[in-house]
Amino acid sequence: MRNLFKITAIFTTIVMFILMIAGSLVTTTGSGLGCGNEWPLCNGQLIPEYAVATMIEYTHRLITAFAGLLVLAFSIWAWIRYRRNREVKILAIMSIAFIVIESLLGASAVIWPQSAEALALHFGLSLIAFTGVFLLSMFVIQKDRSDHFIKGAVTGKFKWLAWFTLLFTYCDIYLGAYVRHKGASLACTSFPACYGNTFIPKLSGTTGIHFAHRFAALVLFVLIIWIMVSAIKQYKETRRDIYYASIIAVALTIAQIFSGIFVVMSRLNVFATLSHSAFITALFATLSYICVQTLKGKRQKAVKQN
Repeated sequence: MRNLFKITAIFTTIVMFILMIAGSLVTTTGSGLGCGNEWPLCNGQLIPEYAVATMIEYTHRLITAFAGLLVLAFSIWAWIRYRRNREVKILAIMSIAFIVIESLLGASAVIWPQSAEALALHFGLSLIAFTGVFLLSMFVIQKDRSDHFIKGAVTGKFKWLAWFTLLFTYCDIYLGAYVRHKGASLACTSFPACYGNTFIPKLSGTTGIHFAHRFAALVLFVLIIWIMVSAIKQYKETRRDIYYASIIAVALTIAQIFSGIFVVMSRLNVFATLSHSAFITALFATLSYICVQTLKGKRQKAVKQN
């Protein structure tokens, strides 16, 4: 039964990740109205006639429904299994609540035309739903091995750095989603210059929005490098959970940067755009894991900084 529970945790996380990519595909291909302005029906039918945009949107709806049921079942199972654990309860509620909110927002976006700001929020809420499931799954997978990699607490300074970076990452992700929905993805047509030999363009209109996203990505890269360096110096032996996660975070950040460059240079290639969404989803989940882990530690004084 224990192995089945872990398999369910992993499977649920994978399905939620696929849902994130499917949502990105809908946006990238402009298939948001592939089923018209109708929900839950698709062009007036329960099973619509074939058309590329229609199938993309319809498949996204089916995955959302399946993911919702799966998240509900997994969260309830986790709650029952660890009924005395506050972390599990919070993550279970978070997972269920945000996938419901995200689904309702997605349905409203189909029925009523919405602004780029509201559409960008849709991706942000989906990201929180995925992260809740991911963190719950990580708890289940690592529950029996926590003493192996948690041998001390972290400093308050590191904790603040991690949580600030997570908040900054979410803001940058929202800005990136806003860039896409605002049609500003190619407002800067080259890299590292914005266009031609212009590195810092006029900060107005879609060009200003695009450049702000690039600058925020640079700041984010510095913050995540800072986290990794701190983890290597301080927690290589006492907090191997944070140590390894910080290295993964840097690798994902680098992949995210190159995928973003690929998006611009390939002129919105579908693979590039989906990769960009996939890497940022994984990065946010990894940073969230680091933040949650900073709240854990044996009852001893925090490790002193070097």
